Amino acid sequence: MRLTILNNSFVRLLKSKTYIFISVALILVTVAATGFVVNMKIPKAEIGVTQSAASLLHTNLVNNKELHLTEIKKNNDYYQNLILGKFDAYISKEKGKYEIVTVRNASLGEKLNQYLNNGKVAGENKKRDKNDFKVILTVLTMSLMILSLILYKFYFDDREGIDKRIYLSGITNLSYVIQYFVFNFLILGGVVILGAIIILPIFDISLSWNLVVFLLLIAGFSASFGMMLSTITRKNQGALLIGTMLTVLTMLLSGALFDTGNDSQYLLPQHYISNIGKFLDGNSATVTRDTLAVVTYTVLFIIVSLSMQNNRREQA
Repeated sequence: MRLTILNNSFVRLLKSKTYIFISVALILVTVAATGFVVNMKIPKAEIGVTQSAASLLHTNLVNNKELHLTEIKKNNDYYQNLILGKFDAYISKEKGKYEIVTVRNASLGEKLNQYLNNGKVAGENKKRDKNDFKVILTVLTMSLMILSLILYKFYFDDREGIDKRIYLSGITNLSYVIQYFVFNFLILGGVVILGAIIILPIFDISLSWNLVVFLLLIAGFSASFGMMLSTITRKNQGALLIGTMLTVLTMLLSGALFDTGNDSQYLLPQHYISNIGKFLDGNSATVTRDTLAVVTYTVLFIIVSLSMQNNRREQA
């Protein structure tokens, strides 16, 4: 296989310093931002305790890692502080029963009520699922999909007439599509792994060979997505606009960050990528089905790209 397209793409990339900067900066910023977010400590809920319930200040509730108790008095700012968010809840005691007043956080009020009046600890002893890699992979996928569309600029440059001369040299449609896919895959994979190695340890997020493999898998998926959309659209700007909209919309509908409760989320690749993140977080025992799903989408996108490129060549 003649690697004319692959070689020329790397030569043009090295001459276009802007695209090198965009590629590196976008991924580094994305990794740093997600690393910072997943390591943010959840602030304690501010709980105001009236004098009638002041005995709570001498119980184990004071040592709760999620609550900060402060004794308060009813004055002119009593309700204002609750409305403005200075306090998340007030606890008072009337006729032997605790009363909880909240404005913004009804779930917190319910948990406090269950604990103080019924002795039930809602989720207190339940271990919280760790979602670090789920968030990181989901957000990185979105950035890689958009970056892939940016890097296919060289493909659109060739469509201005250079590709006709490329075909005259004997390169097949399969070779044409695959070489552009490989070029994008190498750039995306290299940049995202470099970003992970440099940034994640700063936030005490451990690296592993599984993470490297799955980052390469996502890079391949993103490269195929960009290739497919580029062969469908006429201009690079159109691919960027449509691709960005699709990337954000499908990410939201896939249940990658929050469960939508809709069966349509199982049709979107980001859903399975987030499941791979769950596996890396230790919240899933197997990842075979999800890996096969992402590989299937990658192959499907390449097939669509090849079909569209064949049609475009026949119409030229």
